[in-house]
Amino acid sequence: MAKKYIVTIMDRHYLGDGNYLFSTNHAAIGEIDEKTGIFTDRYGNEYAPMANKELLFSEVPYAYSNTHELARIKESLGKDVSLTQAIAEYEFICKKMVYFIGLSEDNEVYCMKLNLDKVKNDIADLKRNANPDNQTEPKSEEQIEKEEEKEEDEPDSHINQLIADVVNGKYSIKELYIIKERLMENKEVLDQVIDTVDLQIEATENHESFSTVAANRKKEREEEEETPSVAVKPAISSKKVDINDLFNKVTKTLIAQDEPARRVIAEIARKEMDERKKREGILLTGPTGVGKTELMRLIAKYLNRPFHKIDSTQITVPGYTGKDIEEELWDLILECGGDVKRAEQAIIFFDEIDKKGSSRKSDVSGQGVINLLLQFIEGATYSACENMSKPLNKVNISTENMTIILGGAYTDVYKNLLEKNGVGFGSNVSSKPVYRKATTQDFIQYGMMTDEFMGRVTVIKLNDLDVDAIKRVMLESDQSAIKIQQDIFEKLGVKLTFTDGYTTTVAEGANKKKAGARGLNGIIDETTWKAFDEVYCHPDVYEEVILDEETVENPDHFQLIKRRESN
Repeated sequence: MAKKYIVTIMDRHYLGDGNYLFSTNHAAIGEIDEKTGIFTDRYGNEYAPMANKELLFSEVPYAYSNTHELARIKESLGKDVSLTQAIAEYEFICKKMVYFIGLSEDNEVYCMKLNLDKVKNDIADLKRNANPDNQTEPKSEEQIEKEEEKEEDEPDSHINQLIADVVNGKYSIKELYIIKERLMENKEVLDQVIDTVDLQIEATENHESFSTVAANRKKEREEEEETPSVAVKPAISSKKVDINDLFNKVTKTLIAQDEPARRVIAEIARKEMDERKKREGILLTGPTGVGKTELMRLIAKYLNRPFHKIDSTQITVPGYTGKDIEEELWDLILECGGDVKRAEQAIIFFDEIDKKGSSRKSDVSGQGVINLLLQFIEGATYSACENMSKPLNKVNISTENMTIILGGAYTDVYKNLLEKNGVGFGSNVSSKPVYRKATTQDFIQYGMMTDEFMGRVTVIKLNDLDVDAIKRVMLESDQSAIKIQQDIFEKLGVKLTFTDGYTTTVAEGANKKKAGARGLNGIIDETTWKAFDEVYCHPDVYEEVILDEETVENPDHFQLIKRRESN
């Protein structure tokens, strides 16, 4: 029979900066799953432990704590105590405690327990001493000594409880000013409490939430610290991008896109030179599989900046089914480990933006998303949250310093820009399509984009990949599917060789499927798995496997070369 436990169900209160205050709601009886730590009460409700790290990034407002075996609780209170009385007594004791939960600098969960009775007595003494009309009798020296000893035992607990009471709005404006006056006498020790009181005064007088005022104050301090002492701005940003170094690193992986890659890197470097350029986005165009996403992922990696890809087809405006931009920003913050400042330096890639283009006034959703992106590009502050339908926890985040990239194939646009290279006898038929340069008006007319949107972006087209370019990707990229397979076989002590006929046939297949470089992984996995299976199941037998054009059609067709026996 499973053990029965008594716990307290805790209410979570957000204090800002990833810190929470938990207070007891009620006691409950149930069972605890030893593997997951999940508590299930008698009614089937499930709760995670209060100190669960994942809970700090969740919108769930409840948790459990103060766990004891039910049988031992009854024993400690006496056999004559009924179960109902035991639960009530246990709940009464636990309600005297509150807990501060948050993440430490080393990303570990910390927990601080406070006794409300002790703090209330201290606050009462503080208020009586601060009131000039106080008529209570003076305390004896013995009483003063005992109280001083008591304060020395848990000084941090008293301070933190006072902070919690101030944050939760337990005092009037008059009481807050009295508390501040008394605290000023010990300013060096109680700076944190004084700041908290000031924030709550400001929040109360301006009818705002404590967390909002605290976040604004923190941002002001950070801006002051980052402001240079000399008024003259430097000619070059401190975030100077080394174009040559970044280009060389990116093009080791991204093949056949040298000019577009360098142009994108140059535009990002130019944005760092002037704040006004940050209010513009970059629109990457070109067919699927040419490397739009990979280009931006690599740039973000080598610039040591977060990269977050957003599917534009899923973004919507209020009132429509889809995902809100605030929810995407919440995901970004989680990817940055809760570091909002780092998240604000991210490279954001809105993929398939061409699917949202609409200049028709009747298309409210598409038009609304385009307008939303304009605001995002120009720099705005959002209240990021996990679920906009239940926005329990919100975190302010600015897009002002983000680099905004938008991507789309724009098939309809380039279909209309294809140059006619001659028709009929004597025409010069090229295997590679040639396009005239697209203009802003082309994207408005054929891509259904708006004037305002096109006026905020720089258009850069990535090269189409023909058969020769796809072969280059396979043979030259340091992350190509072929090199990955060669590394895998090498770990088995086997050399994997691809003939020119093999790479040409694979490239032709990928080109036929219109998948570009993206289609390579699937084809190469499909054509090499039989050979892998053979050498994996027969270790130390073969030294080389050779694949040719026939292997592409029939994975059973490959040449095996056995190891030479050593004398």
